[in-house]
Amino acid sequence: MSNNHQKNKVLLIEDNPGDARLIEILLKESDLSDFDIVKKESLKEGFEVLDEDSNFEAVLLDLSLPDSSGFTTLEKFLAKHPNHNIIVLTGFSDKSMGVKAVKAGAQDFLVKGMFDAEELSKSLRFSMQRSGILNRLEETQRVARIGNWECNKEISKFEASKEVFRIFEAEELLGKVKPDDLIDSKHPLHALEGIQQQTSILQSVRKDLQLTLKDGSIRYAFVQCEVVDGIFYGIIQDITDRKRTEKEMMESRERYQEIFSQSKDAIFIASLDGKLTDCNIATEKLFSVSKDALKSLEDIHIHFSPPEKRNEFLLKLKTLKSVTDFEIEIARSEGEPRHCLISANLLHDRDFQGYNAIIRDITEQKRTEELVKARDLAEESAKLKESFMASISHEMLTPMNAIFGMSNLLDQTNLDAEQKGFVKSINQSSEILLGIINDILEISTIQNGKMVFEHTSFNLHDLLFNVVNVMQYKAKEKDLFLALEIAEDIPKMLMGDKLRINQIFFNLVGNAVKFTDEGYVKIIVEKISAFEGGVHLKFVVEDTGIGIPKEKLETIFESFSRVRSKERIFEGTGLGLSIAKSLVEQQGGKIGVDSKFGEGSKFFFDMIFEVSESQEDLVPDAAKKICPDMAFDLLLVEDHKMNQLVARKTLQKKWQNINITIAENGNEAIEWLNKKTFDIILMDMQMPIMDGMETTKYIRTEMPPQIAQMPILAMTAHAHISQDGKYKELGMDDFVLKPFEPEQLFQKIATHLKKEKTVN
Repeated sequence: MSNNHQKNKVLLIEDNPGDARLIEILLKESDLSDFDIVKKESLKEGFEVLDEDSNFEAVLLDLSLPDSSGFTTLEKFLAKHPNHNIIVLTGFSDKSMGVKAVKAGAQDFLVKGMFDAEELSKSLRFSMQRSGILNRLEETQRVARIGNWECNKEISKFEASKEVFRIFEAEELLGKVKPDDLIDSKHPLHALEGIQQQTSILQSVRKDLQLTLKDGSIRYAFVQCEVVDGIFYGIIQDITDRKRTEKEMMESRERYQEIFSQSKDAIFIASLDGKLTDCNIATEKLFSVSKDALKSLEDIHIHFSPPEKRNEFLLKLKTLKSVTDFEIEIARSEGEPRHCLISANLLHDRDFQGYNAIIRDITEQKRTEELVKARDLAEESAKLKESFMASISHEMLTPMNAIFGMSNLLDQTNLDAEQKGFVKSINQSSEILLGIINDILEISTIQNGKMVFEHTSFNLHDLLFNVVNVMQYKAKEKDLFLALEIAEDIPKMLMGDKLRINQIFFNLVGNAVKFTDEGYVKIIVEKISAFEGGVHLKFVVEDTGIGIPKEKLETIFESFSRVRSKERIFEGTGLGLSIAKSLVEQQGGKIGVDSKFGEGSKFFFDMIFEVSESQEDLVPDAAKKICPDMAFDLLLVEDHKMNQLVARKTLQKKWQNINITIAENGNEAIEWLNKKTFDIILMDMQMPIMDGMETTKYIRTEMPPQIAQMPILAMTAHAHISQDGKYKELGMDDFVLKPFEPEQLFQKIATHLKKEKTVN
């Protein structure tokens, strides 16, 4: 193993060969025998060595040299190398010179012929220890930004640590300052002269200083100085950062204090996650809570309602940096909610990210008690109506599944032209009826607060192209031009709820096609702004249809609102735009319309999205390709006879090698599973004796692993099972909504069969 140890070095400047040899011998006899001695015979040669290599533990300096003699030798050395440890060598007759040298800055002195190996070792060891202590002291002072100085005017001596010179930005003067230099008002360290003059009178001074440096900048320092026996001892600390912070805080406090105390509006400062920092008395009154209670809240935003408005406010504040006159309700600990306008500005600091806000109470302008009672009554009536309609709609979906399925099966048989026309009429009427039912279900879900939004990666461009492709056939039936215009700077991959975004566009585009008889329907996508990790987009659906009367514009997004024409009746519920509005606003966006009756309409909405790091949509392989020759055993658990027939015939037409077993309830399903092996189960949710939820739970928890792990797909008319992920909680692998689309059913079966085969 190599030895990387580097020996300590001593520089000996001595012109007498005998004295130099004696020092070498004494050093070898001492306990510091591993020292290397570098010998030079003149002051000039010594300086040359130190200029090339300053890494010496000590310098043994003879004061009588060929190119310098006496006390002048030490003065020259200290002027050029003030930070080295110097041990002066003197003759017997010059012993007093050694004492004088120590007072002037030498570390020690040795009288030639009067010291032995032990004394030499002791002096060098002290030099090493002192050097280490001084280095650590200098580092400590640098970190703490504290320096110290000593001034003896009697012997014209001024010594200061490096940090003193760093504070005054005069590092080039290190070791070159004399007491008389400080008298000059232009000298960088002149401020210390004033401190010493005060100290000479008061004996001790502690104060803060404002220093103007040579470049004109301002620095603040704390100074403490004492005088003992005519010698000044002082410390100085840079407190610039602290002073600036105190000044900013004082100015901020004074500025806000006047506003806080005089304003009738609520004013507060809070972090972005809702932790209150400060507020005025008006805030306490508005929230009907004391200042201390407000500060103790984990999130003051819980008082902001409704949730979609709260989310919109926070999104816009983070994106746009400021929000002006944003309407919101403030929930109070006592009394009714207050209608308010909030204006806020984002605050960014090194240690704080939040905002300041002013809230104005506009309750009295917004409503009276009579209007509140009328609104509450209307809302209660609406909820009862929605609950009733939702219940009826669910009951209609089960027979609708049979109607759809049977008409699809009938369409695949050998029919003449007249019969095919009848089937087409059945399908078209069924689509209209299904649309009405789905609209009623959707508005019921929204208004009952059961809407849950996904936050996953999706391809916006693909989504829009799909909307155009799906709606194209309806546009072609009316000879309309359906166009899509996407700005070049619109990112493809975003984070959000693909299903809900899709739903918004189908409602708006479908509405535009329905009310346009000639001309075009156009989808336009523009970027409002971009920020780190996200984008703010504007979407427009423009048409050349019948337009909206001026008096209808304010209510067009309300439930059951419809534009009527004397010449024509348009089918539908009048819920599509209301659904679109709710879906947009609950995702933090805003929706609006510009229209002129008889000339067309322009519906627009904006939303904020995160940009996805994913570069492409992930489409399951099984969904891309469905093999028609698949052979597998399927257990269909369904109590409705017509739906049994529809499912069985639909699957057999797709896969000739499929074996289908039918169980009419959960008990029968378990009996079949105990005596036969299956690859997948289609499970109806509502059945007599033992429903789908109970049956699935029993399979997952009570049956052997090879059965318990089998794919189970829910078949249900309840759309909420997909919206809140309920099917996963119930133990289902996936779901198919009634009335089901055959291709969707095929894809989901293929996907889970492939997963099962891969696992096994």
